[in-house]
Amino acid sequence: MPPFLSLGDAVSLVEKIYGEAGGRANYTLLSRIFDNSPSSSSFTKKLAWLRAYGLVTEEVKGNVSLSESGMTIAAPQPPEAAASARKDAFLRIEVYNKIFDRHKGKLLPADEFLKNIIEQDCGIPRELSESWLVSFKDAIRVAGLLYDRGDQKKQILESAVVERPTAASTTAADRAVPTPSIDAYVQTPKIEAPSASGLNVNIGLSRGQVAIFRIPDKLTSKDAQKLKGTLEGFSSMIDSLISEEQP
Repeated sequence: MPPFLSLGDAVSLVEKIYGEAGGRANYTLLSRIFDNSPSSSSFTKKLAWLRAYGLVTEEVKGNVSLSESGMTIAAPQPPEAAASARKDAFLRIEVYNKIFDRHKGKLLPADEFLKNIIEQDCGIPRELSESWLVSFKDAIRVAGLLYDRGDQKKQILESAVVERPTAASTTAADRAVPTPSIDAYVQTPKIEAPSASGLNVNIGLSRGQVAIFRIPDKLTSKDAQKLKGTLEGFSSMIDSLISEEQP
């Protein structure tokens, strides 16, 4: 059966378990967080899917704790660590893992092709493949592994592009979706030495195009971590832009 609990909802629940219970909760407290009675099937299914994502453990019956991945997502952590934990939770679901492993670094296939993979490669009955398709596309966004190129095509990333929120309030989905951008263009290809404004590298390409890479001259350790995490995700984006047309 497709997930009863989406990855986005699972992330929201572990954040509540951390915020309201410090990462540990008995069934009574958990029922308030789930908004379901412990005797209900919904309570049982939500807890089962939190385990399936690897976000909680239950060493003693009736007492649930956030796992290492759950704590990394819910507690204040460097964005790179939280992004890695969401990816790990995503990959624990076998159907998601198979699709990701087959298409990472490539364009997201059309829905019909994805449904064929779900049915043929993952052994999911046809009547359930649509539900699995919807849950996969939602989960890969929450995991931060889907990049919208802006040309009606989407790229499956091997690692999430980490973007720190700039507004005072953002949703979990907003934090997960990568939105890198280039906001400048230089006509003449050149390499500039480090200056008071930082390191500016303009890389001349074919057809008069220019790739621009700029780094300020002063970085905090968090700035450096953010840059490194972002650069890891650019490789697959660059591959997605390759055109076989000759200059």
